[in-house]
Parts: sequence; C-alpha cells; structure tokens
Amino acid sequence: MMMVVLQAAGLTLAGATVLAGLVRAFDRWAPPRMVRERHDLALAAFLTVPLIFLAASWPHATTSVETAPAEQGSVQAVGDAIQAGKFGNARELPDLSDLTDRTGAGLIAGIDWPVDQIAMGAVAVWSAITLGLFIRLGLDLLALGRFKRRARPVDLPDDLALSRRLPVARSVEVAGPMLAGFLRPVILVPEGFALTPAARPILEHEIAHARRADTWVALGLRCVSCLFWWVLPLRAFPPVLDTARETLCDREAVRLTGQPRLLAGALLDTAAAAIRTPSLALAAAPTRSGLARRIGHLTSPDLQTRKDSVMRFALILPALAAGSLVLTPNVGAIVDVPDMPSRELDAALDLDARLFHAVRRGRTGDIADLLQAGADPDVPYRGDGTALTRAVSRGHTDAAILLLEAGADPDLGVRGDGNPLIAAAERGDRDMVARLIAYGADIESAWSGDGNALIAAARRGRSDVSRLLLQAGADPNAYVRGDETPLINAAQQGRMDVAAQLVEAGADVSLTVLAQRRDGVDEYRSPLSEARRNGHGDMVRWLEALGATHNPPSE
Repeated sequence: MMMVVLQAAGLTLAGATVLAGLVRAFDRWAPPRMVRERHDLALAAFLTVPLIFLAASWPHATTSVETAPAEQGSVQAVGDAIQAGKFGNARELPDLSDLTDRTGAGLIAGIDWPVDQIAMGAVAVWSAITLGLFIRLGLDLLALGRFKRRARPVDLPDDLALSRRLPVARSVEVAGPMLAGFLRPVILVPEGFALTPAARPILEHEIAHARRADTWVALGLRCVSCLFWWVLPLRAFPPVLDTARETLCDREAVRLTGQPRLLAGALLDTAAAAIRTPSLALAAAPTRSGLARRIGHLTSPDLQTRKDSVMRFALILPALAAGSLVLTPNVGAIVDVPDMPSRELDAALDLDARLFHAVRRGRTGDIADLLQAGADPDVPYRGDGTALTRAVSRGHTDAAILLLEAGADPDLGVRGDGNPLIAAAERGDRDMVARLIAYGADIESAWSGDGNALIAAARRGRSDVSRLLLQAGADPNAYVRGDETPLINAAQQGRMDVAAQLVEAGADVSLTVLAQRRDGVDEYRSPLSEARRNGHGDMVRWLEALGATHNPPSE
C-alpha cells in the first residue's frame, strides 16, 4: 500500500507539471481579452491534480485474473504449471539493466534499500505537515472572524443603488474595500471611505465576489493545497487565478455601473496602501503583479461589448479530467471480484451476522450462546471474510477454538480476505497455524491476491511459521497467479532467513513464473529479478552464489 501511494504521488507530480505548463503558457500567449478562459482553465487544471492522484491509486477490480486451481482447494503442482507453459525454460540470464522498477522500490542493484521504512517515513512527514497546514487554516478562519467582529457596521445611503444589499462595516485595519466571510459575507471598507455614488463600482466589485461564491472557492482551493502541499507545480495556479478572478469581478462591476475609469482610479488609489489582512478575505485592491493587466483591461475601448469564447469551466474540467484519467496509469492494487456466493455483513443483523460481530470483538460468551442458538459459523461476507478468519486475524484464540469445535470449515475463505490458515500465517501465529492444521486445514489452500499460507509467511518474514508449514509438507515451489511463489515473495521483501528455509526445502532458485503488473500487463518474475527490482543486494548476491538465473520462456 505504501508503495502504491508513492507511485501515485510521482504520477501526480508529473501530471501537475504538465498542467502548470499548459496554464502558464495559455496565460502568457492567449489574447488579453480571454480573461474568463484563463480563470476557468487554471481552476480546472488545479482541480484535476487531485483527480490524477485518485485515478493512479484507486484499486481497480477485475474478473479475468487467471488463478491456479488452488482457489478451489489446493495449489497445482509446479510441474503441471510448467507443462501448461506458465514457467520459462532455462537459459542464460538476460541483461536486466533496462528492467523498470515497477514497484518503485529498488533503485540501485546491490544496495539494500529499506523500502517500507522510507515509504512509512514519507507518509509520516506528509501527515505532520498536512496537519500543521490545516491547523494554520483553522487559525486563519478564527482570525477572519475576529477581523469581522472588530469592524463597525454602517448603514448604506438610500441613494446608493447596488445590485445586492450586503452588510457594510468600517475597519481601521483595511486599506481598501474587501469581502470577508462565508455564510454571512460582509464588505469591509476603510475609515474615511465615502459611501457615495462614486463608490458604487468598487462595491459592485465586492458584490460580484459574493455572487460568484469566490470566498468558498478560495477556501476549497486552500484545503486542496493543504493536502497536496508537496505538489510544488500547484503554486503556479494561484497567481493566474487571482488576477483573472479580480478582472472578472471588475468586468461585472463595469457592466452594472458603466464606469470603468472610476473603478480604475479607485484601484490605483487603494493599491498604494498595503495593510496585511486575513488570507481568506478578498480585497478589491490588486497586487502589483496584476495591477497593470487589470487597469489595461478596464481602459480598453471594447470592454463592455466584448464576448467570451465557448471555453467554459463546465467544458474544460471534464475535458482535462477525462484526458488525465486516460493517460494516468493505475498503480492501485487489483481487487478481485468475488466469484463465490457471499453476503454483505451489514445486510441483516440475523444470528449469523451477530455471530460475526461477536467474533470480531472476541466475546466468547456471546459466541457460545449464538452457536447454541444455531448461528452458522461458515457464512462468507464480502470484504470481511468468515468468522473464523476474522477470529484468527484478530488474535482471538478462544473464539477461534469455539468456532472450530462448532465445526467451522478451516479452509473456507473469501477472495481479498484469504482463509484462516493464510490469516494465521500472515499474523505469525505459529500455535494457531498448528491448531488449524490439526483440525484438517489444507496447507496448500490458496486465493489469488492472498496467496497461500507459505506465501503469506514468506512475504511477512514469519520464519517460525514457514518452518512449521514446510515440515507439514507445504510445497516450496507452489505457484498462485497474482502472488507468484514463496521464494519470489521472500526475495521481494529481502527475507533472507525464510529464503534459506525454502531453498533447503527444495525451492527452485531459478523458477520463473508468469505474473501480472498492476497496470494489467503480463511479465515474468523470478527470485533473482525481484531481488534486483527491489534493491536487496544481499539477496541478489546470495541467489547468484546459488546459481540462480532469470528464465522467461524463449520468444
């Protein structure tokens, strides 16, 4: 999961860079009259960036993932798979210098990168900085509220005909009129600002902000920026958005008042005084970077007759989003669609569902009563597994024993949640693994996406459990499509102790099997290719010393 997040982050950065370049190029080269188009393109591109992240990381479902016959009971012998053409024949190790790192883990062969630790550290840093930014946003909202409360309300003259009657208040803390607030926006004006008909254009400018809900848009963009602070190209959008937004409000004010030069003069007067105000207040006074463009727009002769092009936010956003979704590869984990009868856990609170909830909480007294009342312990629930699987995964040993004594099937599972033996192996619960085997659990039972018990133990580095499974007769070369083999999983994670056990038990160090990347493309994997791909140098050297090769089939 951590690696999926890191890969999605890289794709988001790349997409944001392309979109930022598009917006800046359009802002620079498009005709000056295309103000709304600048605004809508920048806003749509800004909102497309989080969509890229979601598109890249969202798990995708498939019903066509080929699985070994193990899903129905046991894993087919590796010899049968070789005859079926799933494994490669032996040949010299090819040049893997161009083998791409599709997991984003190993960057340099021969160096043991702590992939999980790096990923978890990156997420921890992101969480800390994001929390700090949201705290700062909360403080800004509080400051805005105090800022409004310190202002002194005033009554508007009757002869000041405005398109909308918004509350107006005077404040010594502002240099020029500005809109502040969300549910109850207020126009703040400085002390000495004359509320005469000459003030109408600039007041209409602020009313245009309220009519467009610009304060809410600014808040939403600020929230997105807090979550995606690490996407540095996002910083290219606000300057374009701010200037275009203010120019659009200028245009609306001029349309209502017919006084462009009066508004231009007011902007020049207020731009000279720079007083710091809360970041979520929208001031009519322009920044220096946007002043010349806004004044030029106001003084152009065709301002009031100019028409916008057909480019609109409602067209630009779907176009950008659709293009980005098509071009963004999905790196999220494949979620197999269940092909067996199962229920939704919350569909009904009958005896069976109540039993599952009691097992999840480890309430042995309730479990015994419900079993006595006739609850079925073998009901599979989509997304939750069976009661026995949940008891094992939660470490509720007493609950698991009650279920087993009541006749719960130790092999019954649900795709995506595995079965009890897989859950026990993944958890590293050696005693539970032994108990399940004693109750007749099939050590080769497998589910695509969850592997089998030995694969789960190898992936997690549970050496005690893998030793027990091998002693019980688990096949060290068992192959599950979507999860490969135990040794490949050990090599992917750099689990040297488990890998040594598997080789000692007869695992083929050169066994190369068909696998599927997260983007759906087939490829061949072997212990050596996965150790190299993930940068486990010690594992690579150890495998090479054993004569391991990567053997995809001949073309």
